[in-house]
Amino acid sequence: MLEAADFQQAFGAMLAAPDTVADSAIRRALTIHRNTASKAARDALFANFPVVAALVGEDAFAACASSYVDAVPPAEARLCLYGDRFAAFVDAWAAFAEAPYLGAVGSVERLVVEALFAADAPLLDPAVLANGIDPEAVLQRHPASRTAKTLAPAASLWLAHQPDAPEDALESIVWQPELILVTRPEDAIEVRVIDVPTRAFLAGTTLVDAAERAAGEGGDVAEIFASLLGAGAFAAQDQQGELQ
Repeated sequence: MLEAADFQQAFGAMLAAPDTVADSAIRRALTIHRNTASKAARDALFANFPVVAALVGEDAFAACASSYVDAVPPAEARLCLYGDRFAAFVDAWAAFAEAPYLGAVGSVERLVVEALFAADAPLLDPAVLANGIDPEAVLQRHPASRTAKTLAPAASLWLAHQPDAPEDALESIVWQPELILVTRPEDAIEVRVIDVPTRAFLAGTTLVDAAERAAGEGGDVAEIFASLLGAGAFAAQDQQGELQ
C-alpha cells in the first residue's frame, strides 16, 4: 500500500500528464477531477470579481476565467483568495482591449477580497483620543486597510454596482484617475474615493508627520483624521504607545 505522501505524489503526476496513464477508466476519472477542479476555480473568480463579470457579461468573463485557471491554477485548496494576478490578466486579455478600465476594477475587487480576509485587530477608538494623544505616536494601519491609485474611476465603478447604489450612479461617474481606500470597519467592507491630502495623511509614520503631510497638500487635518477613524483605517493603541 502506498504511503500518503507517495500516493499524493503519484496522483499529482497523473493529473499533470493524464495522457500517460494506461488505464482508460483512470484517465476518465482524472478528466472528471480536472474539470470539477477547474469549474470550482472559475466559480471562485466569479465570486471574487463580480463587478468585472457584470461589466463584461457572463460568457466573456467565463472565457477569460477559464484561460486564467489554465495559466495560473490554484496553489491551495482554499479558493476564497484565488485570483491574486487576475486583474493583470484581465488587463492583458485581448478581447477586453477596448475596455482598459477593467483591470483597474479588478484590482479594486482584489483589495476588497484581501481586506475581507485580513487579520482582525481592534480599531483605534476616537473616544480614547479624547484623553489626549502623543503627536509622535506611531500610526499603524489596520490589517484590513488598503490603498491604491488607478488611472480609471475604478472605485466609482465598483460602488455603482453595489446593491445600495443610486440608479444614476454609472451615469454620474467622472472618468478620471482615483485614489482609493478600502477598509473593514465593524467587519463590513467600505470602498471610498479619497483626495490627495487624505492619501498624504495615510503616508505619515507618526501623527504629527501625517498631519504635516496632509496640511502641506491643503487638507483639513482634523476632518481627515476623523474621517479615517470612522473608516477604520487605523488599529487601536498598543502597550508601547503606538497607534495601530
